[in-house]
Amino acid sequence: MQETSWNSGTRWLHMGLSSTLTFELFGGFLVSDPNTRMYFIIHEWAGLLAAAVLLVEWLWIYADGQSSILFPWNANGLSMIKADMATLFKGTLPQTGRTVGLPGFWHGIGILTMTALAITGVLIFLVIPGGRGASSSPAGAAAFTTLSGIHRYISYMAWVYWIGHVSAAILHQVNGDPVFRAIFIGTIKAANDRH
Repeated sequence: MQETSWNSGTRWLHMGLSSTLTFELFGGFLVSDPNTRMYFIIHEWAGLLAAAVLLVEWLWIYADGQSSILFPWNANGLSMIKADMATLFKGTLPQTGRTVGLPGFWHGIGILTMTALAITGVLIFLVIPGGRGASSSPAGAAAFTTLSGIHRYISYMAWVYWIGHVSAAILHQVNGDPVFRAIFIGTIKAANDRH
């Protein structure tokens, strides 16, 4: 039996991140139309909540010692990612849980991508011309336009991450590794012969 396990802090933060960031990604479709000002305001405030959850996530990564799992950018970590990719191309999913390799690396890419979205979103909030931002000057309008473009391009990477992450979780679930239950409820045992 393989143990798929996440501690309670990781599980709670995952719930916070998955709900706020998913809401923001889907809500982002509604904010580009000038006739949807209310959606834009909701997107702003939910984005600030998501940024706060991400800040707590970064503190948790540090406190829980997850850096080597999420950012395995040394020779050993990269070799483990390479081994997981080779296994994946042979039709076997990498092990889930707190492991160095492709799953941890992919989670790290997601954290970095969502953090870039949060940073640009908070900066946009601060320079919204004529709004809650500090600027109503032409420079503020230019910064708003530039930051909005960067934010939009980062959102494309966020969608790639989100689709990949959810797809991998579904594949694990279908193959008998109940990852949804493990991340949302707690530790469970999964059969080794899930492949």
